[in-house]
Amino acid sequence: MAEQNSQYDKTQEPTPKRLQDARKKGQIPRSRELNTMLVTFIGAIGLIFTTEYISQHLHGIFLHNFQLPISHIMDKNYLIPHLTESGIHALIGLTPYLVLMFLVALFGPMLIGGMSFSASAMAFKMSRMNPLSGLKRMFGLKGLVELVKALLKVALIGSIVYLLLNVFTVEIINLGFEPTQESIAHSYKLLLIIFTVSSAGLIIVALIDAPYQFWQHKKQLRMSLQEVKDEFKETEGNPENKGRLRNLQRELAQKRMMEAVPDADVVITNPTHFAVALKYDAEKSSAPIVVAKGIDFLAEKIKQIALKNEVNVYCAPALARAVYYSTEVDKEIPSGLYISVAKVLAYVLQLKNAVPGNYPNPPDELEIPNEFRTE
Repeated sequence: MAEQNSQYDKTQEPTPKRLQDARKKGQIPRSRELNTMLVTFIGAIGLIFTTEYISQHLHGIFLHNFQLPISHIMDKNYLIPHLTESGIHALIGLTPYLVLMFLVALFGPMLIGGMSFSASAMAFKMSRMNPLSGLKRMFGLKGLVELVKALLKVALIGSIVYLLLNVFTVEIINLGFEPTQESIAHSYKLLLIIFTVSSAGLIIVALIDAPYQFWQHKKQLRMSLQEVKDEFKETEGNPENKGRLRNLQRELAQKRMMEAVPDADVVITNPTHFAVALKYDAEKSSAPIVVAKGIDFLAEKIKQIALKNEVNVYCAPALARAVYYSTEVDKEIPSGLYISVAKVLAYVLQLKNAVPGNYPNPPDELEIPNEFRTE
């Protein structure tokens, strides 16, 4: 009863991952009626186009065998090579038709579900040997559907053959009055027509069965809402784990930034809320690069590391905010801030080379383009 209720709970369409996992296990939609229709109908059409080629080879084989001298027939050493030669000629005559049937049987099933090779589907399972499971398949809903389809096929093909026999009744009766060779050719023609038309009748069965197999496959793979949630957690990760991972990534990124601060050329501050560390290496980049940035507590930490490592800290509130909001870590500053940052770097360089008591004046007011202003 619980199992039946669980089936009713499966109201969600299968997810792409569910379909992909099912394909890996060999669970794909297949229509045996479509395969049967393709083999029989295309086989009949193939006979129409290959009959002349096959009949020529078979006619030659019959003539060759019926004209054997009695001495050859009584010679044991001759019969085996002769039989082998006749078999090879027969195989050559049937090869085009056999190749056609092989291709249809190989690629026909791929029209529904595509190509699939699954080792797990081929693996031996003891459950398949359970007679109870076999009886359940035979007398279950699927077995009932297959029985109905079989009865419909028999009724359909039987009706088509019956109608064709009524249509060709006069021709069939007159076969006995025709010369032998013409009667054989006429009989073959009638059989081929009946076979082709009755095979075409299976198209109706295939058109019904193929959509049903698609629907049945989707129905078997339906999921409950809980299964969808569990799959999402499995695929995307548990939200708590994702949160811990993001925190770890953020801590690692901050650690890398702090390690880069001692190599910076200058740290521009707000002075209390923003801090950006810049480094300029003309051989590696065409503009200064932001090696670290932060606000509030992180900004204070950047300043402390800079002062500890004798990196110049320059207070330029508007420039600090502009660089912080416009540039990511390890990226070059935008061209609109080149002049202002260049003035700061030039001032810092002069400070490093200045003689005690003769320090340079800080740069005049730094111009910040309107698109970089945050106030």
